[in-house]
Order: sequence, then structure tokens, then C-alpha cells
Amino acid sequence: MIRVENSRVLFLDEMPIRRLLEFRSEYYPVMLHILDIVYERKIQMVASPITLADLSLKAHEKGQPVLAREFKEFFTKSSQFMLREIDAEIAAVSAEFRGKNHLSLEDSLQLATAYVTGADLVLTENEAWKDISDMNVVTLSELA
Repeated sequence: MIRVENSRVLFLDEMPIRRLLEFRSEYYPVMLHILDIVYERKIQMVASPITLADLSLKAHEKGQPVLAREFKEFFTKSSQFMLREIDAEIAAVSAEFRGKNHLSLEDSLQLATAYVTGADLVLTENEAWKDISDMNVVTLSELA
């Protein structure tokens, strides 16, 4: 398995980002360490609009529309963070992943985004993603 230190393109699922934002999360120190590595080694981070939508929804549910706008700014203006739009190629790969692995539409779109973007490592809390043979997936619990 590839280590974060050896990654060139790191796809971040929603939960690792949420753990970073939850300062008291048990995975907060893990995510801080990962970010240190990412910035030190200039690793490109990638996420899909699904992650931005989910995080923004949580902010709106808590009555924090400013936080939702700040998420958008971070996802679209960070130099080492890329928000990869969902396009026809991602949709086609998503359908293949979904059919082959019995994934939800959201999960298959997330993984297809990582795959099409060329992510050599996917960081998630979703243990089921480890069964996807086309992807190099690591969970936060493995890094804790």
C-alpha cells in the first residue's frame, strides 16, 4: 500500500475533512499530521463537489451560511487543493464502479472522481472502499 508520504495526488473523502474541522475528533491529530506531510511534500489534494455539498449542508443545518461560503472559498481557491467537477468521464467510470462493486451513486461518484483525477491514494473512513481493486484506499483508522 502506498503511504501518504509517497503520494502525488491524494483524494479526500468527506469524513477526513470533517474530522479536521471537528477539533475534538479522535482523528484530528491524524489529519493535522497528514496536512503537514501534504504541505511539506507539495502533494495535490483532490475532492469532489459531493464533499463540498455535504459539508456545506451541515453548515447550513447549523445555521452557519458564512461557514458554507468559506468551504466554497477553500475548495475553489486553495493552491494545493483541487475541486474536480463531475463530468461525462467521471459519470462513465462511476457507472462501471457502481455495477462492479454494488456501490451507492454517491460512493461511486466519489471513487470515480479519484480515479479519473489520477489519485494514487484515497483517504476515507469508509471501510467498504478498501474492496475496490482499482483504487489504493487507506482509512483514518489505519493511520491512527
